[in-house]
Amino acid sequence: TLARIPGVTAIYPVVEIDAPEQPISGATPELVTAIQMTGADIAQSELGFTGAGIKVAVMDTGIDYDHPDLGGCFGPGCRVAYGYDLVGDDFNADDTSPSFNPIPVPDDDPDDCQGHGTHVAGIVGADGVVTGVAPGVTFGAYRVFGCEGSTFADIMIEAMEMALADDMDILNMSIG
Repeated sequence: TLARIPGVTAIYPVVEIDAPEQPISGATPELVTAIQMTGADIAQSELGFTGAGIKVAVMDTGIDYDHPDLGGCFGPGCRVAYGYDLVGDDFNADDTSPSFNPIPVPDDDPDDCQGHGTHVAGIVGADGVVTGVAPGVTFGAYRVFGCEGSTFADIMIEAMEMALADDMDILNMSIG
């Protein structure tokens, strides 16, 4: 019935997307080796590329923007300058989970309570004790997962639209 409405060009199902695996507790990231293996050390030291002026969206579990290597704050003038929590801490789209709660409660604070988004942001652009691939980037944190469980495809699309509206240059989605 929907497909017959004038202007409707396609219909897609809303599917459940599992959260990425959490980083191993207590693991020390070996970014020095990774940076050398990928050639990012040459881009940084010999070519002077730092990522300055580039805006990277991390669509994930949020970013712990309080972490000093990620700038220590959220909002204009901070390393994590953009972002939104589309779901809230208690959101969980996994209907097999005891904590199943498919009702999003969005807010303006994309802080990470699960860890994966922060891990990703560190690889991309940590600047402190750890140095990421592009330590000069500005981040957008688009939180599509609660503290545990999964999310829905339509929430991920909404986050992509927010990243586009915020004029992000790159969208990282290490999901699935």
